[in-house]
Amino acid sequence: MNRLITLGASLLLCVAAATAQSKPACAQFTIVSQDTLNNVTQGLSADDVRWFERELAKKYPGACYAEPGSAVPVVFYITETAAVHRGTRVVNQTFTQSIPISGTVTDQHTNTSDIDATAYATTTSSTAVPYSFAYGIYTLVVERRVNGGKFELAHTFQQKGLYKTLDGIPLGGRGHHPAHAVIEDAVKWLNAGGLTDPNQSVFQPPQPTEK
Repeated sequence: MNRLITLGASLLLCVAAATAQSKPACAQFTIVSQDTLNNVTQGLSADDVRWFERELAKKYPGACYAEPGSAVPVVFYITETAAVHRGTRVVNQTFTQSIPISGTVTDQHTNTSDIDATAYATTTSSTAVPYSFAYGIYTLVVERRVNGGKFELAHTFQQKGLYKTLDGIPLGGRGHHPAHAVIEDAVKWLNAGGLTDPNQSVFQPPQPTEK
């Protein structure tokens, strides 16, 4: 009986060890963000943590979010540039005015004739709408902690935010949640071994996208 118990315990230990070995290593990262007013926020909000766990954690198990702290080896630093507003001109009124014309006209041979007519003049007014579309660029820099508490640049990602500001409706796509888009790009890169692959860990110029 004791031998059976010992054998069962050994099997459980072997299964646990095999499970631990098969689980991929998880690279921890945290997030710091800075908005256009230079306000700095550390970590993700509760809603964004739920988004990460729902959308990214299972998809990219090799990257794990951690609350900010001095022991976290990787920091995603997100900055938002000031939005560039592109306007459009909207025609808001077209007005046609009738102008009566009457009088006497004399030609070069001194012949005269009476004129009684109506001329029409059309005026169009328009208004420039400067905030019809807003583009904000979100830049995420992956920084790796090195000796002495310093950081080195590992990679950079960018995404444009694209919105319809007149009625507050986003245009959709990756530009709907640009911060989420750059976080997912960085998590995917980290999960693929970006920090250990020399072909990926060097600085790459950002390529903003609008999809």
